[in-house]
Amino acid sequence: MNEHVEIKPLVAESANMEATSVEVVLNDLRDGTLLIPDFQRDSDQWDETTKSLLIESVINNLSIPAFFFEVEMGADGVERNQVIDGQQRLTTLSQFFSGKLRLVTSNDAQYIPPNSLHYAGKTYNELPAVYQQAFRRYRLAIIKLRDLRNMRLEVFRRINQGGTPLSGQDIRLAYYGDQSPSVAFIRLVGVYDGQRQAAQRFMAGARSKYGFDYPWDGVSANDSWKDMWEDKELARGQTASEMFLWSLMAAQVGELDGIIQNKDAMAKINVRFNQSIDDALDVYCAQLNYQDRNSGVPTLLFSAQELKTSFFPYFANWIEELGAKGPSLDVRKHRTVASIIGASYRCKVDTGLFTDRQWTKAVEFIRRPAETAAAMGVEWPQSRGRWDGARGNRAQLEAASALALTIAE
Repeated sequence: MNEHVEIKPLVAESANMEATSVEVVLNDLRDGTLLIPDFQRDSDQWDETTKSLLIESVINNLSIPAFFFEVEMGADGVERNQVIDGQQRLTTLSQFFSGKLRLVTSNDAQYIPPNSLHYAGKTYNELPAVYQQAFRRYRLAIIKLRDLRNMRLEVFRRINQGGTPLSGQDIRLAYYGDQSPSVAFIRLVGVYDGQRQAAQRFMAGARSKYGFDYPWDGVSANDSWKDMWEDKELARGQTASEMFLWSLMAAQVGELDGIIQNKDAMAKINVRFNQSIDDALDVYCAQLNYQDRNSGVPTLLFSAQELKTSFFPYFANWIEELGAKGPSLDVRKHRTVASIIGASYRCKVDTGLFTDRQWTKAVEFIRRPAETAAAMGVEWPQSRGRWDGARGNRAQLEAASALALTIAE
């Protein structure tokens, strides 16, 4: 037992709950005393039906889940709150109150009859006055957290493990995105529709904080990238940004494994590694974060500048070429696509010299990886989600490098 560990709760003060009207909360959001932190800004994933059912609950005084806010006192003495959980609900309420959301019709949502005939298909301004008043006065249950310090993201993860549908990539970006331009750039690449409100907020934040412009702007591959992800169920939960992260892992599989096998390196980034591929993705992002926050340390993985000026253009060129070789890219194959892109970068494959025959080989591999690999004389390990071992993801990414060289011959 470590006798130097203090005997006290990790967080100094337990949470307290209060009830505040929708109108007051939305005024705080507008005035800047309620903030949506960076890691929440690209989570606009609800469809119009889900949004409409939330509004129906509010205007009928039905219960909705509590919100979690973190209380912070600014240098100016003004108390500000950050949304830890509830961003999507808060955004929906704001959209409706400002007239940017029209409730879907009764044909598109299972509203509660017969009252729904008074609000189905309407905006806030079109509601009867009694429903407008009910909306404004509705009391939101708000759990306020104080003095979280370095436990902030741990609390965020545990809240979301309790049932909020965030993916592993959502939480990974939350954990390791703080003060890391490299991780912020990975998330920025994952934006496939820059017109979405949540995407625009995040893009504005990345621009003001790190000077990053939207990387797909003016890039000819933009249409292929958007076509790959738009209106796809799998696009939810940051899968597009995970694809880019996967390609980075494929490009630096040796460097990443070197970190994983180095106890000192793992201690510095403070990541638990239990051999899962999700753990390996965590290690990659944690190392990027560590490099960004400690400018004097050796750079073991790509720098933010290398991601932006070297790897991303190569990635985008692949997306454009693959999009031009046939039907739209299948999002279910996103990891296979990412593997061959990253492996080709690792092997310094110049796709500008590819013939149509070589591109055909690449497309065939993406469609049928095991069969195509066998035809090329390369064994394609069938990974079971573990990093190490003869059939682990590390072995699979090494095989991808062998395939990239074979395709380039």
